[in-house]
Amino acid sequence: MLRHSSRWLLPSNPRRVRFFHAPSSSPRWNPREESRLSRPELLDRIARILVLRRLSALKCLPFAFSDDLLGSVLHRLRLNPTACLRFFEFASEQQDYRPDVKGYCKLVHILARARMYEETRAYVNELVSLCRNNYVSFVVWDELLRVYRDYGFSPVVFDMILKAYVEKGMVKNALYVFDKMGKCGRVPSLRTCNSLLSRLVRNGESYTAVLVFDQMARMGIVPDVFTCAIMVNANCKNGQVDKAMEFVEGMENAGFDMNIVAYNSLIDGYVSCGDMEGVERVLKMMADKGVSKNVVTYTSVVKGFCKQCEVEKAEKIVRAMEDDKSIVPDERTYGILLDGYCRIGKMDDALRVKEKMLELGFGLNNVICNCLINGYCKFGQLSQAEVFVSQMIDWNMKLDSYGYNALVDGYCREGLIGEAFKLCNEMIHEGIEPSAVTYNTLLKGLCRVGDFNGALHLWRLMLERGVVPNEVSLCTLLDVYLKMGDLEMALLLWKDILARGFAKSSIVFNTMIHGLCKMGKMAEAEEIFGRMEGHRCLPDEITYRALRDGYCKLGNFERALAFSSKCQTV
Repeated sequence: MLRHSSRWLLPSNPRRVRFFHAPSSSPRWNPREESRLSRPELLDRIARILVLRRLSALKCLPFAFSDDLLGSVLHRLRLNPTACLRFFEFASEQQDYRPDVKGYCKLVHILARARMYEETRAYVNELVSLCRNNYVSFVVWDELLRVYRDYGFSPVVFDMILKAYVEKGMVKNALYVFDKMGKCGRVPSLRTCNSLLSRLVRNGESYTAVLVFDQMARMGIVPDVFTCAIMVNANCKNGQVDKAMEFVEGMENAGFDMNIVAYNSLIDGYVSCGDMEGVERVLKMMADKGVSKNVVTYTSVVKGFCKQCEVEKAEKIVRAMEDDKSIVPDERTYGILLDGYCRIGKMDDALRVKEKMLELGFGLNNVICNCLINGYCKFGQLSQAEVFVSQMIDWNMKLDSYGYNALVDGYCREGLIGEAFKLCNEMIHEGIEPSAVTYNTLLKGLCRVGDFNGALHLWRLMLERGVVPNEVSLCTLLDVYLKMGDLEMALLLWKDILARGFAKSSIVFNTMIHGLCKMGKMAEAEEIFGRMEGHRCLPDEITYRALRDGYCKLGNFERALAFSSKCQTV
């Protein structure tokens, strides 16, 4: 009975059996259905595809990229960094869309939380490249801070973007981030701080570096030997060598051991000031601390003696280095010694050092050749300079801008202005554009031979060619007007010099005071003299001598004696 009834349970055609879990055909994508997805459904669909790593399916979805869509997907998948990175890369590949800074800010936080630091740095660098103005930089910081607070992720991104700004030379942006990090309770790493300090010093912003270091101390960042070396260099570059010495002594008293770089920076600072007694103090400190001198130390000492025109002492240091097998003088050491002899006109000794360099295997370069050319020209040995230049051609060496300028100066010193201009034409033919230094030299040469109208014509030509005048250019032109007796133009140019901020050295003031005294305009000269203190510029012997001679010329011996006595106290 059961067997008979079971037939009714079987289909008459077994081939037509269909199981409920096996569809008759594969599903087909209906574009109309996908295009009707609501916003939440679209986000769900995209998120599911990304999690399943089905990027090909993502390409079939009909949707338009937007900043809002990218931000929403990244926010939804923020705990899945791989999916976020995949979607961000897909968005970046679109022809008509590029992620905005807000998308970048979200992504770098997501990647940093997952410790994907290599990818984070790459996208931080891309983010920094988008900061083309201060406004965008402010937006980037605000967005990074907002995402950080919303997600509660790692603050390492702040340190990364600070370092990226430093590495790209965007110092103002880096300082902005550094300041904001302190205000929101985040502390940059010591390594990044050292990079910022070093960049500031290299950019000539040593004073700012000192301020940053003070802020680091307030943030509780403990310096290391590299920080100390950078700060010694910063104070020295800022002209505060004594403060640098105080810093070293203070850090040593606090238990820090200075490295050789810090001591070398301190020595170089004293050398720049011409204080060889200070150099001796640093050398004694190094000996007391057991810090060994290296070739940089000795070379700085050689440079110091050469700067004081004590070249024989400098050569004794070099010979001591040669006798010490542990320290070998390098090309820079011999180059400084050679230049020292050139500066005092001892050209035979300079040539002897040159031959010594060749014996040791050091090749001649433009720096060495320029020193010799400048030495010959400066001390009236123009023919020897010309012979040396012809020898350079035999050595397959060409004059550079510095060498040409030295020769132009040599011709101008001899009054050969025509030859100097011919040399300038040769410079241009060789593809070397005359610089402000070239024009300054020619201006002085024309003034030396009394061709003031030629100097004014050259000045106009200099401006027409787009060469920006510097302090020396303006002083030379000022001297031209004063020697021509054109007080009106001299006073107009003086106002321009003050407006440009060039009145920072005694040279500018002395030029004006000397010219006015020569013209007998003592009231105007004393007025300029009275302004020196306001511009933080101290009068020197030349200032007092010009005023003394001016009053002597007018017969006012009382005032002349007053300035004469000041001459002796400077």
